[in-house]
Amino acid sequence: MSKKAPAALMRPLKLYASGHAALLAGAWAMSATGSMWPMALAASACLMLTAPLVRHFIARGASRR
Repeated sequence: MSKKAPAALMRPLKLYASGHAALLAGAWAMSATGSMWPMALAASACLMLTAPLVRHFIARGASRR
């Protein structure tokens, strides 16, 4: 594993973590307001912010073939 690989993984992991932070914030906002909208928006953001991490692992697997 080269030194470049961990650096290339850091951005997708940060996006993934921020997606989960948004999910927690959406859960809190849903609890505070009683509306499902904050949780729905946060879940969508979490899903979209997971995509770069999935792409990273797919590209890594494809390069090994």
